[in-house]
Amino acid sequence: MLLEFCRRHAPELLIAFFGLIVLVAAFGGVGGEAGAFLTSALDVALFVVLAMLVSLANNRHPAFRWVAVFWLLVVVGGLAAATAGFGVIAILPAEFDPETVDLALAAEVVFLLLGVLAAGLASLVGFSRRFRVWLARYLPFDPDSLLHTVALVVILAMTLIPPVPLLVTGIPPYLSPQFLDLLLESGDLLADTVTLNAYTLFWTLVGSFFIAGAYVRRTPRETLERLGLVRPTGREVVLAVAGALALVLVFHVIDPALAALVGWLGLPVTDVDAVNLLFAGMLTLPGIIVASIAAGFGEEVSIRGLLQPRFGILLPALLFASLHAFQYSWDGLISVFLAGIVFAYIRRYSNTTTSAITHTVYDLVLFFLLMAGISI
Repeated sequence: MLLEFCRRHAPELLIAFFGLIVLVAAFGGVGGEAGAFLTSALDVALFVVLAMLVSLANNRHPAFRWVAVFWLLVVVGGLAAATAGFGVIAILPAEFDPETVDLALAAEVVFLLLGVLAAGLASLVGFSRRFRVWLARYLPFDPDSLLHTVALVVILAMTLIPPVPLLVTGIPPYLSPQFLDLLLESGDLLADTVTLNAYTLFWTLVGSFFIAGAYVRRTPRETLERLGLVRPTGREVVLAVAGALALVLVFHVIDPALAALVGWLGLPVTDVDAVNLLFAGMLTLPGIIVASIAAGFGEEVSIRGLLQPRFGILLPALLFASLHAFQYSWDGLISVFLAGIVFAYIRRYSNTTTSAITHTVYDLVLFFLLMAGISI
């Protein structure tokens, strides 16, 4: 009876569970490892709740459709607000005097806010059925599916909004002196990030599992198949490792060329020293192993595994690059985009597990080089 009840009401139970996580993480004031564990679930929880509201709209009552759309707008608004906040931190000088009016600074802040607002509004084009029908000519998603409509808006928002601070200020927020100083003062920059990355990976995998429909419209085995998570063959593992090493060599040539091209175009180039400083906290053997696994498997499952089968290669690759816009300039984003295309084709012609192994080994080698004092 209890098992049948849980299966029948899985969306409601998941909304209650992840909704409680959101409330506790945001307002509960839980500290220590428990607080870090819950906080790392916050972003994922928002999307799981959104997916479950869509499921209720499809299977329970049409009124949930409006609740799902409202929650979607909250998620997009939250992303826009967070991006604007990080962008403002990167703009304001360390010794900011609110009583002194700096017109140039004020104008930059206004442009930033307007840019974030415009990007957020542009993402809502996903609600246009005409746009979805046009896009569905090239991508294997259903333009009349509420789930696919919501996913499209999320993808557009997460692609368009994060690069705005870089576009306006010319500096990725995480690499700005103001942001790095804040991290140095708080001690977070040099903190051990092993547990945080492990928590993030755990919640990313769990969230992707439920968003893909586990216990709601798919069995666990069907969900794993949908995500492309299978046991790789020995040949796939060997090819994944070899492919990762080849990528390191290829991008060792491509990255300087991209930096030169971007600089020649007059666009900002990634500050390698600032990137190395940003990653300093994870430069221990456990740190780089966990960080590589977290990025490799977390990003591949959530982007290539979850999104690519419905939205093709290009859109998820653009999203993948955009998610790095807080830490890289335009040369770095192009490099991440190209790497994402490679991972996407590995996913298409093999499976997500193989692309995740390739991504993990690639990051692992780069972090080892960084730990050895070789700039990446």
